[in-house]
Amino acid sequence: MNTETKENGTTDLHRKRNRDRFLVILMGLVGYGLILIGIVIGTFFIVKNTFARKDAEVAQAVAQGSPVNEPEEMPKEDTAEPETAAEPEEETEETEYNEHSIDVAEYMSGDGRLDYKRLLFKPGTRDDKLKWKDTVFSRIENVKEPALSAVNGFALKRKKAYLTDDVLLELLVYADPETSETEKITTVAHEDDGLNVIDYYYDRGNINYAAERKVSIDVPIDISSGKITSRYYFRNDTLVKYSYCEDDKATVFSAASLKEYSQGTVEQYEFLESDMINKAYITYNAAKTLNEEQVIDGYILDEYDQMLVDVEIKLYNSEDMTEVARTTTDGDGHYTMSIPVNDDREYVLSAWKNEFDEVRIYGITAKSGSGTYFVPTPRLTYAADGAEYNEQIVVRDSLDNNMPIADASIRLRGAAMFTLQSGNYTAEVSKGGYENSFFNVIITMGRPATVGFAVRDLSEDKMQVILAWDTAPLDLDSRLIGAGGAEVLRPSQDSVGALMTETIELSAGSGNAYRYFVSDYSDCTGGDANSGNMTGSGARVYVYSNEGLMELYNVPMGHLGVVWEPLMIRSGKIIPVNNYYNVIEPDSYWTTK
Repeated sequence: MNTETKENGTTDLHRKRNRDRFLVILMGLVGYGLILIGIVIGTFFIVKNTFARKDAEVAQAVAQGSPVNEPEEMPKEDTAEPETAAEPEEETEETEYNEHSIDVAEYMSGDGRLDYKRLLFKPGTRDDKLKWKDTVFSRIENVKEPALSAVNGFALKRKKAYLTDDVLLELLVYADPETSETEKITTVAHEDDGLNVIDYYYDRGNINYAAERKVSIDVPIDISSGKITSRYYFRNDTLVKYSYCEDDKATVFSAASLKEYSQGTVEQYEFLESDMINKAYITYNAAKTLNEEQVIDGYILDEYDQMLVDVEIKLYNSEDMTEVARTTTDGDGHYTMSIPVNDDREYVLSAWKNEFDEVRIYGITAKSGSGTYFVPTPRLTYAADGAEYNEQIVVRDSLDNNMPIADASIRLRGAAMFTLQSGNYTAEVSKGGYENSFFNVIITMGRPATVGFAVRDLSEDKMQVILAWDTAPLDLDSRLIGAGGAEVLRPSQDSVGALMTETIELSAGSGNAYRYFVSDYSDCTGGDANSGNMTGSGARVYVYSNEGLMELYNVPMGHLGVVWEPLMIRSGKIIPVNNYYNVIEPDSYWTTK
């Protein structure tokens, strides 16, 4: 074989090898490409199904409140974002004072009802890049130490209105004492299935944040907890983020993510945005224009504990005895009237009917932030009868009911003897080592004895809240609950049976905001939410300082229920509240000691 033949054979062999190698590589590339295409297609369908499922969950969360198990960004201290030079116009717009003021006729119906159904305020232009700034919440609230919250020292006004659907709405308006600006408004709607509570936070008249919850009994709660079911984060009159919490699981979604959701979810989000902004600014306007009034509520009985009809009720200014209001009792012996609040004024109530002697009740107040004042129930004496009864008065130590106080000086206002005509009296007790103490004495045919309680001397930095009642073996419990529910003060002894006072001592200079509750433990644990035992117990609450008796509140007559909130204490000021509930919450304050 010649050299040329060898070279041609070698060339053909190389060509064959190169062709085989090329075919192998080509087949490998084709196979690899098919695998990649399969992966891409599979990934596409997986991602598509994932997003579709996620979208459906979020839509359901908005419509029905079902959680998606995403972490929630709660309002916390010092969470405000730093200002940047990239948003100068936005910062100027947000910090500008804007009252969103409208005429009262626009949001109040012709019969004086607050109308949230009128669309008076609309959301601003949405910016997907806009983030929430914590300009109010962390400045006036303190999640870690609620007792130190600045809002505890804010001026408080309580106003009321009925909505167009006949729901009673209470507005608690908190204003900065230095600027007089309203920075928080809490609305409590008394709906058929419970209370709907919304806390609105305003930055110079602009809605910044809102928190909503549904409760049976309005008690202080941890405002950073899962008990807040809905949170709304606003900026420039747009809802930049919304959070729903159920069973401690949060659903969080924002304006920036709306493009990822279905049309139904977007519509739900936009409805919440529009509805809450409208409510926030109608509430802000109503808080300025509604009058702050206190309800005076009571009953009139005769000396035989029978309800009296058509008794003339007059309320006088105690300073000059000018008449402030008047009404008459209805068929149940009940009366009610409303008067403007006045922190510095006391009132005298007069009850009179032709065949009866006039009875007067002193020391009635109407303080800013108050709700209802329940007047002690007087017994009117038949003028022609002049029936007199012997009355035994026993005074015991408020901290130790087993210790009677001997050699105490007892004086009855309006009487000099202990053989008395039927009616209401106030006993004053004086003894060394004790504050001058006061208690009610009701003289009727069926009440031969009265037990009163004296309060040991208090230092300047102490206050005492004392619960007393007459009927045994009813077990009433008392507690002071501080801001955020973080601090709960209980009495030094739990009174049951013959022991019928409970005393809670607290610091007079505390900056905490306390709410005081009395519960009927006997019927709460027995399951009778509509019991009349507490309303018939003669329960009364005394508040003492080192200057003596500060306030006295009486359990109302004719109210069936098991939880009574007589008062709140804010910066040492005692404010009547008198909420009454016929609800038993399981595993709550009311069913545990």
